[in-house]
Amino acid sequence: MGFLFNRGRNTTNRADMISDFMINTASYGEVVPEVLGTTRLSGNIIYYDDFTPHEHKTTTRTGKGGGSKHTEITYTYTVACAIGLCEGPIQGIGKVWRDKEIYDYPNEKIELTAYKGDYGQAPWPYVISKHPEKALPYSGLAYMAGVVDLGERGSLPQYNFEIKGKLLETGDGVDVNPADYIVHVLKSIGIDDVNIDGLEHYREYCKAADILISTPPDSRSSKAQTVINDIAEITNSLVFWSTDRLKIVPLADKPIGTWSPYNQIQYNLTADDLIPASDGQLVIYKRKDSSESYNQATVEFINRSNGYEKETVAFEIVADVQKNGLKPASKKSAHYLYTKARAQYYAEQLAMKRLYAKNQYTFRLDWAFCRLEPGDLVTLTDELCGLNKQIVVITSVSEAADGQLEITAEGKPPGTYAPAKYNVHENERPFIDYNQAAPNVNDVAIFQTVGDVGGNQIFVGVNAPSGWGGCSVWVSDNGENYRRIGSITQQARMGKLKYGFAQNGDFCNVIINQGVLKSGTHVDAERANTLCWINGEALSYETVETHPDNWYTLRGLVRGQYGTNAINHGANERFVRVDEALFHYPYRKEDINKTVYLKFTSLNLFGSNEQGLDEVQEYTYKIVPYYIPEVNNLTLFTKYYKIGNGVLSFDVVAQFDIPQINSFDTVELWYREGNAAWKYGGNGNGQISISGCELGHTYEVKAIVKDVHGNTSQGITKSITVAMKTEVPNAPQGFSISFSDMAHFNWLEVRNADIDFYELRLDLKVGQTDGLIGRSNNTTYSGVLKNRSGKVYLHAHNPSKGYGAPSEVTYNVPIPKKPSQVQAVGSMNGIGVSTESIPVGCKGMNVYVDSKVYFTPNNVISIPLDAGVYSVSVAFTDIFGEGPRTDAINVTVKAKIDKALLDLESLGLDDMDKAVKALQGEMGTVKTNVNGLSSKIIDQANAYQRSLSDLNKNVTSQITQISQGVELKVTQAIGKLDGKELISRINLTPAGTRIDGKLLHVTGQALFDDNIITNKMLQANSVTARNMQVDSLSTISANIGSLRGGDITGTTFKNENNTFRIDKNGNIFGANITGSRIDAQSIYQAGFEVKNLDIQVFQVRHGDYCPVPKGYNRADCTFIPVGYNIQKKNWSREELKANEGRFNYRPTDFKIQFSKFLSHKSYDHGVNAGIENNDRCAAYSATITGGDTNYGNMVVTNIGELFVLCIAIRR
Repeated sequence: MGFLFNRGRNTTNRADMISDFMINTASYGEVVPEVLGTTRLSGNIIYYDDFTPHEHKTTTRTGKGGGSKHTEITYTYTVACAIGLCEGPIQGIGKVWRDKEIYDYPNEKIELTAYKGDYGQAPWPYVISKHPEKALPYSGLAYMAGVVDLGERGSLPQYNFEIKGKLLETGDGVDVNPADYIVHVLKSIGIDDVNIDGLEHYREYCKAADILISTPPDSRSSKAQTVINDIAEITNSLVFWSTDRLKIVPLADKPIGTWSPYNQIQYNLTADDLIPASDGQLVIYKRKDSSESYNQATVEFINRSNGYEKETVAFEIVADVQKNGLKPASKKSAHYLYTKARAQYYAEQLAMKRLYAKNQYTFRLDWAFCRLEPGDLVTLTDELCGLNKQIVVITSVSEAADGQLEITAEGKPPGTYAPAKYNVHENERPFIDYNQAAPNVNDVAIFQTVGDVGGNQIFVGVNAPSGWGGCSVWVSDNGENYRRIGSITQQARMGKLKYGFAQNGDFCNVIINQGVLKSGTHVDAERANTLCWINGEALSYETVETHPDNWYTLRGLVRGQYGTNAINHGANERFVRVDEALFHYPYRKEDINKTVYLKFTSLNLFGSNEQGLDEVQEYTYKIVPYYIPEVNNLTLFTKYYKIGNGVLSFDVVAQFDIPQINSFDTVELWYREGNAAWKYGGNGNGQISISGCELGHTYEVKAIVKDVHGNTSQGITKSITVAMKTEVPNAPQGFSISFSDMAHFNWLEVRNADIDFYELRLDLKVGQTDGLIGRSNNTTYSGVLKNRSGKVYLHAHNPSKGYGAPSEVTYNVPIPKKPSQVQAVGSMNGIGVSTESIPVGCKGMNVYVDSKVYFTPNNVISIPLDAGVYSVSVAFTDIFGEGPRTDAINVTVKAKIDKALLDLESLGLDDMDKAVKALQGEMGTVKTNVNGLSSKIIDQANAYQRSLSDLNKNVTSQITQISQGVELKVTQAIGKLDGKELISRINLTPAGTRIDGKLLHVTGQALFDDNIITNKMLQANSVTARNMQVDSLSTISANIGSLRGGDITGTTFKNENNTFRIDKNGNIFGANITGSRIDAQSIYQAGFEVKNLDIQVFQVRHGDYCPVPKGYNRADCTFIPVGYNIQKKNWSREELKANEGRFNYRPTDFKIQFSKFLSHKSYDHGVNAGIENNDRCAAYSATITGGDTNYGNMVVTNIGELFVLCIAIRR
């Protein structure tokens, strides 16, 4: 017998769940870049946690009657991560690339928050609340952090970030002036006091030529010299060291804007100055082969306007291309440039240089010309080469083996140059003895610093008297056989303490033998950029006070740096400024405790006549292990474990604090019994356990600090005897509780007894199930509490003596606060909700959309929704529940609206907004301010505006009229510019009529904000007069979009706050009418009729009559002098004759006098300015020689102008 119906089949398809987060941009040991200017970086993952899968079920039914059910289970994933960007602090983040999408930061779709890398910045609040033990501030590191929705993949989206870095203020706010870039590079390597010759001239050149740069996006660790040379080449400049200073010389030879090149010729060189080569030639002339003279240059740059993609530009010298054909040079990379215009300028300079810098000259001079440097201009005259005062620029200066100067130069085009600065041909040059004796070094400092500063190196500094030109450094293991290991060219800044100072002193006084000390900043002192070494202590200073006789006061000391101890210092102790002038001699670990022998053979000022080894003193130094600080607070205790069958195992546990040094690697623990050999017990950073110890045995334990160079401290030792501790346990100390997604308990180890477990309870009934929170054999526990307030007890348990006395902690977790900065924004496919940061102690927030709740651990969430109007509220939540919700916000998820309607409406609004913005000036303005009420009228030929503001209530209303429309507007929060202050607005333009408000939006074509309306809403055009007839329509409560056409008859229209309404008699309250014009017989304000008024300020010459505004007569005007301007001037005879009438005009009877004579004594001088009764203006200075009060014997010395306020009222 068959069945009429067959039972359907149920099937389930489950996708594979990814078990762990896949990292795609993390690498250990990456160099943290420093961004100068603005560039694009991808970053490096520095933290990730809470990789969470989220299950999604989709069920479909098939078959007749839905008898078969199919369930599809898929997974999406989220992860909390932080992406390190660069060294901070930065100024901000611009664009963000997430896979193929580009956003302007901030945007909720990025799902990351920027931390700018300030020093002392707080850790990421998410980690503080979720994993407080992992919360790191990453001080000085800019990074992005957030909980990221990974979708169905288990890896992070491909992020790139536009970094607005440092030094933006030196350029155009986006890129950096190369001069400041170079200074920053030098400071970053510790050269903070170098003198840079020509820096300001170079800075002005880069500014005038608009050569601004930013850090290349692919920049990695580069030598400072390489960076500076790259920048110099891009800016067509020479950068070189000259004695003790850096010199920068732009090679541009034509003025650019206000910048002019240095065209000073140093010498006119002739055959009398040039030294012949071995073949007799004075000047070796070399001209580039035409095949090497390229006429096209191609430059690769980074185009910021095209998403930071690499692009190329080319420049061709057309005339040479037409003559010799195209000769392209190889592509040149210039990734410091980010705009096409700057790359094009560089390509042009490169092409010109490669084509026209053909001639190269090499010649020799004696040491009388030792002041010549690269960038200097000289002229060459040599009959054999056909040179007659040929102008050349020196490109390199080197010393030949025989002590002569070998100079290379390139030809310069003819132009305007200053004559030679030095004329060496006027007199015979004096004899110079290049072989004078070299002086001995007179002070030598040999020392070792800590591992953070030098590692396995000996530091050497020398001083010498004048005439010293450097020295060679020689070393020997036995004092007999010496080998040269390097040279010293700079004198160290070293000396001694003038007075002693205490271990807590913050200043000291020092005497140095050579050089000067310069002030730094507090940051320089903290970063050890001004590091000094005084008898085993590393310290840095902030400011320097200079005194006579080469001694200084160093203030703002940062003591005991790099793990050294701040100690008392006495007078005359050795002082050394640790900088680049010191010579570094590396040694091997095997050399420790050996003695080395050092000698220093000096050269003279000209770098010759070096001393012999037998002529100089020998210095000895014993290499010792440099100081490595020990661990602090070393304590030992025992723990035991039951390992089954009654067998006990004991651990000896060492706890300690590690020293604060950058070169720290680990702490090694060694132990022994009696005099036995030391055994290795492990290593760690805070606590180390030695397992397998025996009951009744005594162990000696040594903790040794090891640094990254492989060196170790002396170590500190303690002993402990393993014994059963059967006392009643003490109450645990340090009992605390913190909250995030769970309650986290922490306490300190109880050491007076052996503890097999700790018990946490809500009461004192130990051992009972009721009231038990949990047990732990460690010093932490995480669990759940049900009540917001209460008391928790902690007992330690010994297997023999039982429970000890409890510790207790009272907690009271307040209800999460109500969010105060909620923003809910509708888009075409959902709602984006954001609020302030999640408070500490909360696990996230609940977002309510109508009756459905969405949880997010972040403070930003994007929720996909269909088109419609939704009610949104937010509440923070913790492990106990949620706090108060915010007031509901109505948010519209928009559907696609007809573009033609939007364009028509937008044009009308744009015209009105432009007109309102144009009226922000003061021309034609009348202002009145009474008791906090401010009135302003602007009447111009093309616009009229009337504003009334209540400053007490922070509300203003405004009427604006232009030829294309009229606008009434009411705004709140005067002075805000975010566009959110609008309460009500009525706009009438040829495009239609628009009323904006919190509850009402009406346009002439009945345009709804959401013209496709679903979920029990009306679709556009579905209700018309033809199919709707209602005699009485009431009790409507809705968010109505736009109403169009027909008549609306009723009582009152008003907004939600009742600040704007229209009553049944047609009266409008709380409206601000802007745009177009209002035709009326009269306009009243606060009961007073507003008159037609024009106010202007005129500048009238002495002797002229006050002008009258257009459309008014003189009877309508009131003139008030408000200022004058009289400039002292030496009048020519022709000017005096031309202005004779004005000088003779000296009124004394003023209708309104702005100023008068300062006094009326003999020979007094003063200013007379005002308006005479016939509205003629006066502004002159005069001298009275008669001394009477009737202004007798008056002499006019200068005439000027009078500033007149004209108030014209049409009566």
